[in-house]
Amino acid sequence: MYSSENLKTEELIPNYHGRIKSIRESKNLTQEHIANKLNISQRAYSSIENGKTQLTVDRLFEIADALQVSVGTLMSSDSQSVYYNNFNNHSTHNNGNLVFNQDTFNEQKKLYERLLQAKEDEIIYLKELLNLKTSKG
Repeated sequence: MYSSENLKTEELIPNYHGRIKSIRESKNLTQEHIANKLNISQRAYSSIENGKTQLTVDRLFEIADALQVSVGTLMSSDSQSVYYNNFNNHSTHNNGNLVFNQDTFNEQKKLYERLLQAKEDEIIYLKELLNLKTSKG
């Protein structure tokens, strides 16, 4: 059975740890601050940033939430997205500096499709477990 627990981010995005660290530093946040948001130790968070810990997809979403960025920002191969996507701009005008990278968009779309499929597979698996448990009990 294929579930998000078995899906490692190393398969999906290279150098995620460097991107996570860059975003955290650009926001002037400490490792301890993010670790507290994730309910883990600073040492455990440090091993994430140093690439010593393999992440589940769920943990990747938690880190994105703690850093207040989209998962797409963490997965983007575009180095500028780390800088430009780490804030919320609700303005109604565009000064002409918008750049659209079709390859990055397509990669993110494929990844979201894989994440969605992993979640759907996990739901099916959990339903099967529930049915098995209720039929035995």
